[in-house]
Amino acid sequence: MDSYKTIIEIGSFSIKTIIYSELNNDFSIIGTGKTRSRGYTGEEIENFDDFIESIKNSIVQAEKQANHIIKDAYLLITNQSVRIKKTQKDLNLNGAIIEKNDLRKISKINISKDKNYHYNLYISHYKIDDKLITDNPLGLNCKKLSLISLVSMIDIKQINLLNNIFQKLQIRILNYLDSTTSYYFYLKNKPKTRADVVLIDYGFKYINIIMIKNKVLHFIKKIPHGSKKISNDLVNIHNISFDFAEKLKISTINLSDTRNSIVEIPIWEEFGDNKKKNVGHDNLKEIMSDRLDETFELVFKSLPKDKSFYSYLFTGGGSKINNFYNYFRTKFGHDIQFLEPPKSCGIPKVLNDASIMSLYSSFWLLTNKDFGNKNFIQKIDSFSNKIWYKRFVDLL
Repeated sequence: MDSYKTIIEIGSFSIKTIIYSELNNDFSIIGTGKTRSRGYTGEEIENFDDFIESIKNSIVQAEKQANHIIKDAYLLITNQSVRIKKTQKDLNLNGAIIEKNDLRKISKINISKDKNYHYNLYISHYKIDDKLITDNPLGLNCKKLSLISLVSMIDIKQINLLNNIFQKLQIRILNYLDSTTSYYFYLKNKPKTRADVVLIDYGFKYINIIMIKNKVLHFIKKIPHGSKKISNDLVNIHNISFDFAEKLKISTINLSDTRNSIVEIPIWEEFGDNKKKNVGHDNLKEIMSDRLDETFELVFKSLPKDKSFYSYLFTGGGSKINNFYNYFRTKFGHDIQFLEPPKSCGIPKVLNDASIMSLYSSFWLLTNKDFGNKNFIQKIDSFSNKIWYKRFVDLL
């Protein structure tokens, strides 16, 4: 018999919903929904009714596709209410061989908690005698075994607010996820991912930076310079509606086009006739390029100085800008790759792009068979089958 689960992403630009089914340990996405966020800035609710309606519309789209009524869901939070920190638990073994019972002991050591936050604990890796990193320490000898975990902390005020909203929608929240840990575990366990990666999630209001070194989360930062700033520039300079500015940003402006063609732009007016004007493509491209230059110069200044060679991955709605790859390579001298859901994952083509990658990473986190634990989000206590370890280079 099929078992159905739902993940809903609460974003500043859009509300996304996926419904997936499980049959004989095989997971399939069978319903999707996406609507613009209304009444919500990404941090605060400006209009309660509009916000609830935008969530409801996304849910209904997914329910119709899946022919399933959502009664409970996981919520994916991407705003500033989420904090990620590292915690370390130590167990002295005095040179003994590490056994399963030792892993159970170290996992049961309590961590201090702040009552103002909702906690999720994720096992990142183990450390042997402060020298070696491993995902599976079983069978190794050591004096001290350390368990390094990532703690996802979500502001309890945000939790209470969302609980009230979903009570109105008659949906029970199973747990709260966050995009940083979802991205990290997806990339860490993706076979073709390099050991040293910088993931730049170029979102609507924020850029979320995740640096992974030797498959360990090394650095995270959120910068309030999302692609919305480009749309705002277009609105202010050319007096157009925000929705039309979004269309220009993604569909019309091409960062590699040198023909300077004419673009017809409707002038926004609260009252009066619909007026239009012609604008050169180079003018629009310059507006976008100036903002991109400012944004990514800030991104590189924020990254820690490191001699390691990193691969640059881009995801998020902002990475869909036409010929963003050529712009970035020419301006900063780096080849980049784009992180998108695999085409076979069941997401319709209209949604199968980088803008839904955070949601897909959360889906992967909840369903990946390699972890062998349906309660992976609440407590990770499974390990890779093959013992591997590396010389310790750097810690989170």
